[in-house]
Amino acid sequence: MISQSRCPRYYIFSIVIILLFWRCASTPPPTPPPEPEPEPVVIEPEPVAVVPPSPPKEIKVNSVTYSRYQMVVEWEKSLDPDFDTYRLLQSVGTNGPPDTISFSNDVDQTTFTLDKFDPTLENLFWIDVKNTTGLHTSGEKKSHTLETQAPHNSKLQTVKGRYDLKIKWSMNRDDDFEKYTIYRSNTEAMENKDKVKDILDREDTIQILSLDSVYFYQIQTQDYWGLESYSNIIKGDYGIEIWGNEYSLVKTTKIDLTKKKIFGEIPSDFGKLLNLEVLFLQNNFLSGQIPEELWGLRKLRVLNISKNQLDGNIPKGLHKVNSLEEIWFANNAFDGKIPHQIFTLENLTHINFSSNNLSGNISEAVANLENLVYLNLFDNNLIGSIPIEIGQLKNLEFLSLGRNQLTGIIPAEIADASKLESIALFENKLVGSIPTEIMELKNLLYLGLFDNQLMGSIPNQIFDKSNLSYLRLNNNRLEKVNYDSLCQSGYDWDNSIYFDLSDNDFKEKLPVCFSEKVFYEIYTSFKNRK
Repeated sequence: MISQSRCPRYYIFSIVIILLFWRCASTPPPTPPPEPEPEPVVIEPEPVAVVPPSPPKEIKVNSVTYSRYQMVVEWEKSLDPDFDTYRLLQSVGTNGPPDTISFSNDVDQTTFTLDKFDPTLENLFWIDVKNTTGLHTSGEKKSHTLETQAPHNSKLQTVKGRYDLKIKWSMNRDDDFEKYTIYRSNTEAMENKDKVKDILDREDTIQILSLDSVYFYQIQTQDYWGLESYSNIIKGDYGIEIWGNEYSLVKTTKIDLTKKKIFGEIPSDFGKLLNLEVLFLQNNFLSGQIPEELWGLRKLRVLNISKNQLDGNIPKGLHKVNSLEEIWFANNAFDGKIPHQIFTLENLTHINFSSNNLSGNISEAVANLENLVYLNLFDNNLIGSIPIEIGQLKNLEFLSLGRNQLTGIIPAEIADASKLESIALFENKLVGSIPTEIMELKNLLYLGLFDNQLMGSIPNQIFDKSNLSYLRLNNNRLEKVNYDSLCQSGYDWDNSIYFDLSDNDFKEKLPVCFSEKVFYEIYTSFKNRK
């Protein structure tokens, strides 16, 4: 049942519906207007999108390699159909300015070689590729392996040579080897070092050292790029042990072992002391023979081995030591002949072979020894005559040929050796007269001619030489002497050790003489009164 409150609304709604139906039923629909003719449709094409050109693909540098002579840059090949150009750029260091070093329009050319480069610096390379549209792309930068490895250093050592001192070092085998440099210094820290020399041959690894002083040495090895390495430091010297003493190879120039009561043979190690100039071994008890190694001492000037018990021949190898000035071999047991090679040693000033058992003649080659001052062959078994060539020794001051088996006359030519101060020809078998030329030697102080078979007169000039300190003519066959000249000479005839004319064939007995001339005058005056 419908409530009274809702009735008015219901009646209104019903009236509206009836009116609507009534309108539709009573009025026909209007006639529609004619349709207009359709206009032609123009279909416009859709616009085509314009694609802008693309830059080429980045080109990558594959490798940068080098040898001593060239550096090679290699990059990948462009696959861009519009390829136009490769441009290779280089910069030294990250912040270095770029430099174009190569252009190429050949797509297949993907390497470039540099002849000038420094691998110790960072060399950066990259490719800028361009296509036909003019667009280009730069690739990433790539460098080589930086050359920071110094060359392998050498190991240095000394090498003991026979006549020298050497250093030797291990050979560098690096491909980029450039040179060795030898340095030396007076200090082990190589302060204020001096360059000795450069060596470009890698296989040349031996150097003969200077022996004028002790130096420290070091080898610098340098490669082609200027990188350097250094060897160990060594001292250019080493010690030689002889009879418990150590001697520096370089510093030792003189050894004096006189009267040290040393027994045994002379060690051959003396021959290793390359700077040795003076060797004194006299007055010991050394035996055996002289080692040949001594003749390798190229600086040896003085060799004294007198008063020992050495034997054998005087070595011929002696002539190898051209520097020899003095040889003292006295009072030993050397035998055989004097080797003629000795007379080639032009620097000799002193020869003393006295009191040995030497035999044979005195060679006329003695004339070659123009610097000879002292010649002592006393007390041997030498035979033959006195060579006249001794007179050519213009510097000779001392001549002793006594106590041998020499025969013949005393050659007057001896007096041509005008500096002679001492002549000892005693205890031989010499004959003939005393040459007056000898009496003209201004510097003559000693004249010993005793125990020979000399004949004739004693020259008066011999008594006019007031500077004689020794005059012995005893035990000869001398026949005549001027007694007045003899006694007026002022010589001490009472001292027969120094002055003696006895045991000759004088017809009269030798007079009593006084050492002072005034005493002789008094004696003569008294004698004449009888």
